[in-house]
Amino acid sequence: MKLSIVALVLGIALVDAQVAQYCVEEENNVCYRVNVPPQSASSGQGDIYFQIQGPSSKQWIGLGQGSQMRGANIFIIYSDPSGQNVTLSPRLGEGNFMPLYNSEAQVSLLDGTGIANGTMTANVRCSNCSTWSGGSMDFSDPESQWIFAVRDGSPISSSDVTANLQQHTIRNGFTLDLTRAVGGNSLNPFTSTGVGGSVPISNSSSNGTAASSESSDTANLAHGIIMSLAFLIFFPFGALTLFAYSLALAGFGVGIWIAVTSAQLRMAHPIIGIVVISLLFFQPILGLVHHMIYRRTHSRTLWARVHIWYGRALMSLGAINGGLGLQLAGDSGRLEIAYGVVAGVVFSVYVFVTILGTYKSRDKLEGETGATVLKTGEIGMVPLGAKGSETEALNSEGGMNGTSGR
Repeated sequence: MKLSIVALVLGIALVDAQVAQYCVEEENNVCYRVNVPPQSASSGQGDIYFQIQGPSSKQWIGLGQGSQMRGANIFIIYSDPSGQNVTLSPRLGEGNFMPLYNSEAQVSLLDGTGIANGTMTANVRCSNCSTWSGGSMDFSDPESQWIFAVRDGSPISSSDVTANLQQHTIRNGFTLDLTRAVGGNSLNPFTSTGVGGSVPISNSSSNGTAASSESSDTANLAHGIIMSLAFLIFFPFGALTLFAYSLALAGFGVGIWIAVTSAQLRMAHPIIGIVVISLLFFQPILGLVHHMIYRRTHSRTLWARVHIWYGRALMSLGAINGGLGLQLAGDSGRLEIAYGVVAGVVFSVYVFVTILGTYKSRDKLEGETGATVLKTGEIGMVPLGAKGSETEALNSEGGMNGTSGR
């Protein structure tokens, strides 16, 4: 949604109108202003006006109705291809990930919208901001809940209202006293076109911070670290397998909490995660079945191969799902690249060790898991076929091969 610049007003001029304002302390010149016409305040529905304003050096600036991202009615502005106007993208927050375009929003950009003198401004009329899918707002609420978010970076330069957005640099919540924002009969309370006078501005403090903001960030971080350790470190190299299982289950629990509280259960990342952890339950069972058969036959079985490749498939799927998780969380491209590099290095080392072990084992006997064992008489090993004992194996097949039961 674009509007050619008719007049860009850095201040606000208005007759008879009241404007409630909140400016972000951490960000110079990022401010949000709201005006409620008297008829809208009395009826509880109808038009309201708001302004989003900040430095044009910001990649995007957002304002939302609500106390948290989930269920919020969100409006995001960014530069259009000309670099002189802005694109307004109404979106719905469905969780702690990129909000999706809201085609039901009835919004219009008004005069005074544009980019000039290093400032990006959007003067907006919203005709259905009293209710939306996921929430509502009382236009006479003295403590109305709002959220904001800002992203630093190069301009998006797009007129696409569904453009992909990188994760915010800063976000928080605040309250506005809408009883002090009621007044005026102008069709555009943020310009002085046809009107004179000054603006009585009501300042509100940031006392409505969304309770879930910090906790969800901490949970996302914990989930990412735990699952990365399990699937990129411990499982691939067969180190502390029981501990790796414990880590995976703990990370899974945190992930389920995040998915439920942020309405993400239908997204690809949590679905794949549930599948992987569920299938992981059968891995030690496969190992136990093979072990029991091996104890009777002292020969390698098909179960060993199934056990090994089943584990490798789960490791690979889990590692790939980690990248999907980063995308879902809206993390920066640099973090996704770093994760990809680490996963690539681990995969390369894993393949190298597996191939090297296979090469070295060509002339050696195989133990229970298909790993190589020293031949009879070599120091430190029990002779193959000795009664009452199991052959000790040097693991050349890689992690998650499940020498369970030992």
